[in-house]
Amino acid sequence: MKRERLVYLDYLRAIATFFVIGVHTVSLGASLVPERSAEWYGFEVADYLFLCCNLLFIMISGALLLPVEGERTGTFYKKRFTKVLVPMVLYYILYVCAKEGIEWIFPDHWLKLLRRILTGAPEEAPHFWLIYVILWLYVLTPVIRYLLQHISDGVLDVFVIVIVVVHTLYTYVEPLYGSRILGGIVDSFVGVFIIGYFLTKEHGKGIRYGIYILGAVSVVAAVRHIFSGAAYERYIFNNAPLMVWYAMAVFLLVKEFLKKKTDEPVFVKVLSRYSFGILLIHWGVLHYVVKQLLHVNVTVGYGIVGSVCMIVLTMAISLAGAVLLDHVLIAPVLKLLNRF
Repeated sequence: MKRERLVYLDYLRAIATFFVIGVHTVSLGASLVPERSAEWYGFEVADYLFLCCNLLFIMISGALLLPVEGERTGTFYKKRFTKVLVPMVLYYILYVCAKEGIEWIFPDHWLKLLRRILTGAPEEAPHFWLIYVILWLYVLTPVIRYLLQHISDGVLDVFVIVIVVVHTLYTYVEPLYGSRILGGIVDSFVGVFIIGYFLTKEHGKGIRYGIYILGAVSVVAAVRHIFSGAAYERYIFNNAPLMVWYAMAVFLLVKEFLKKKTDEPVFVKVLSRYSFGILLIHWGVLHYVVKQLLHVNVTVGYGIVGSVCMIVLTMAISLAGAVLLDHVLIAPVLKLLNRF
């Protein structure tokens, strides 16, 4: 059954795309300035604000895929894996060839290449870890979809609250920290995937305001930890509770402001349409084109001018590259595969 198009998800996808370029830009900046300098603090705070990009992508996937009813499992797997796996493999090969030579496209390297792809993200493109997470969530989607569609909204509310509470306790309560059982449940990104579905539902003021408060607490706590001088890796990482709270607040805020919209500006449509390609290509553009070839210095102007220039250039070049590769490489391969 075809669902009504949710325009706010296009905005969220565009925001997540901007944020993923932003987080890799400012994290680069933080590595180039003295630790605990004014510029370093600025880069670290910006890094936290942008880092929710990964969770937003996962939440958007949950919001789009989990409510779908009546889709055969085989149809789902064929459609989703083809749409994601083919571009990922092609970009993977491009990254390897760009770094190690064109010989990787020849048949005598195919077995080695397959082993590398099955092993995980290439060292030339470490950001591919997110694609592996999304692919694993696709494997689980039919089961999660069935379970969620057979529980009431009230049970879903309780389930999400339990996910958030257990995740928080597991991370920040010392006796529970590192528990393999709890870690397997809350550190797998499945909870974030389900939260994306949860956030598409309409909620009362209590839940909405609760999420906004958690988001505000997250930002304040993260900034406090950054400026405290203490080690804070346990508090600020991709799916840390603070990051989950913040991502939930961003998702809900965008939804509440834009849920009545039926259309969006062209640039939002374009960014949303090519967001996956930009996600895949931007690492190479940022590090090998903008930084090394164009010699853009992210630390210029206390890191502000340099970051803005690097983000804008990376976004523009990545978008152009994503559009080009989509039309000349990915679309023809997908068209060929669809014949079988």
